[in-house]
This record gives sequence, structure tokens and C-alpha cells, in this order.
Amino acid sequence: MPIDIAYADAPLGHQIRGVDLSRPLDDVTFAAIEQAYDHYGTIVIPDQKLTPEQQLAFSRRFGPLDRYVLERYNHRQWPEIFVISNIIGEDGEPIGMSDAGRYWHTDMWLTHNPPRGSFLYALEIPVRDGEPLGDTYFTSTGAAYDALPEELKARLDVSKAVFSKRKYLEFRARTNKDIDKPTGLASQQALKDLGDDDIIHNIIRRHPRTGRKCIYLCEGVIDRLVGWDKAESDAMIAFLERHVTSPRFVYRHRWRVGDLVMWDNCACLHKAIGDFELPLRRHMHRTTLANAGKAA
Repeated sequence: MPIDIAYADAPLGHQIRGVDLSRPLDDVTFAAIEQAYDHYGTIVIPDQKLTPEQQLAFSRRFGPLDRYVLERYNHRQWPEIFVISNIIGEDGEPIGMSDAGRYWHTDMWLTHNPPRGSFLYALEIPVRDGEPLGDTYFTSTGAAYDALPEELKARLDVSKAVFSKRKYLEFRARTNKDIDKPTGLASQQALKDLGDDDIIHNIIRRHPRTGRKCIYLCEGVIDRLVGWDKAESDAMIAFLERHVTSPRFVYRHRWRVGDLVMWDNCACLHKAIGDFELPLRRHMHRTTLANAGKAA
């Protein structure tokens, strides 16, 4: 059946309404959802009641799944589910990663073939005085590319960027100085354990399914543009970070229990907000789609 889309006031973040993902979808409905996901980069399917098995079954219709690299945060019974939570378990530790993604990023930028995307399902949401907390921002890297001047597009189209673990760790050390409770410590330790190798990506990636060109970057991660003068490279990286996160490209998601938010790692960046702490609880399950084919 045709899907009902409620469009957000942004290039992405549109809601698909009236579908029940706890049951197998017919092929036409599934194809329409996948087309919307590919085209917009971030879609929201609200009002779901999913078991882990049902979330996995829906996710696998898109293709093979990846497991999160830090095994301690994967679900013990369903390890293809990455748990995001600040709830304390019997061992005195959070049952999931409690402070993930609090900077503008695309998932697994440290790999040569990053995953296609992720689906995040909300089981518990922190609420204060009736207002949900822990919003997530998404920005359209495709719309940001489209808005660039043609001469700049032409130059960036053939440029590569050095994604640096060292630079990322230095960036997080600086930003963590300004807050009472440092964030992202688990993922930072994982990066340290993986060594110091840099990763080179095209700064403009062509989406492997739609062909759309998207700006590919992460806040505080790119060390330099290959072959560019250093001053010019630094200025361009700073410009692109500001440009991609301009309000005109951004959707802010206010979570509700039962939301399933699906994002594409080529077509968007995202950033989580950590404006809550216990006793306000957050509990989410994330599935991750394996790479759908190396983006050009």
C-alpha cells in the first residue's frame, strides 16, 4: 500500500505513519519505505512496539547487519543490537553506552567501508516536567552539497580528506574540558586501542544507491585535505563543518517511546544531546546495516 509521509520542515526527518513493523510488511510497502530512507537520509517511524527479534527481522530486510565494534555494549542475547543506555546493571555499570555520539559525526568513519546506516529504537526516554530530553540532531549532507557554488563543488569532487584518530582525540580532550562530566570516553579508548593509522575518504561521496553527491566529514576529525595548502585546507574544513550544520539543513528529533529513527551514514550526519542524567533513564536498541557498496 502507499505509505503516508508527514514531511518535516527540513530536508530530512520525515515521518512514515500508519505502519506496524512488528508484522512482516508486504513487498510494496517495504520498497516504499526503503526508497524514502535512501532518498531522504533520515526517516522516523513512530508508534512502534518492537521486540528485539522484530527489530532485527525488519532491519535484515535491508541486507546484512554489522555488529558494534565494542562488544561490551552489544546485547548479550542479540549481539547484533547495540544498546544505548544509562541504566545501571547488576555489575554497577551502564547496561549500554551512556554517552554515545555527542558531536557531529557519521558512524564508523574510522573504517574504509563505513556501514550503510543505523536504526535506533526508543524503549525508554528521559522526561523532565513533561518534556523529553536527549534529542538527536540530523543534517542533510546531500542538501549541503547541493547548496555549494559550482566551482567549489568541482574542486571538492576530486579531493580526499585525511580522517585522523589523533585529531579526534585531541578535539574530544578540548571539548571535554568545558563540561563537568566528560563524554565519549568508551569510544575514545576503543580508538586508542586500534592504533594511530589515519583513514582517507573522499570529501565528496556519491551515495551508492541513489548516486547523489554528499559531503562526507565529521566534526573535529579531518586533519587535512590531500594536496591542499595547509592554511587553505584548514579554512575549507572549518567552512564545511559550519556549512553542513547550518540550520537550514538540520532536523531536530524529539524522542518518544516507540520511535524508530533510521539514518543513512552517507546522506547525513547526526549529533546526540546529553541534557539528562540518572535518575532520568534512557534505553535504546540500535541495529546497524552493513556497507551497501563502496561509495565513490
